Amino acid sequence: MLYRVLFCIFLSGFASFSMAEKSVSEDPKELAQTVFELERSVAILQLSTASLGDYQSLSTKITNVKSLEYRVNFLGNLTFLLFMTLVVLFVKLHHQNKRLSALESRTDDKS
Repeated sequence: MLYRVLFCIFLSGFASFSMAEKSVSEDPKELAQTVFELERSVAILQLSTASLGDYQSLSTKITNVKSLEYRVNFLGNLTFLLFMTLVVLFVKLHHQNKRLSALESRTDDKS
């Protein structure tokens, strides 16, 4: 409740200063910036009124997402390593097959 009162005092002070400094022609960029600052202030106010249970549930959700991310990264790395192992295996198998056929051709030429 104290935060809300302080926030209202801050906004009223900010509004009074902005009204006092208001020029005849208002710039749209300044208005957009003011709207952005007000929306940010409202978001901060909403976060400050969240309860401890909200923060704890958010913390557990973040932990679950991070653990899921680690699992996905691990499985991605494992899949890549298995794929590379298969590629190396097939290259060596192809090389071995060439050597075997060369040895068979030599034995056929000798006999």
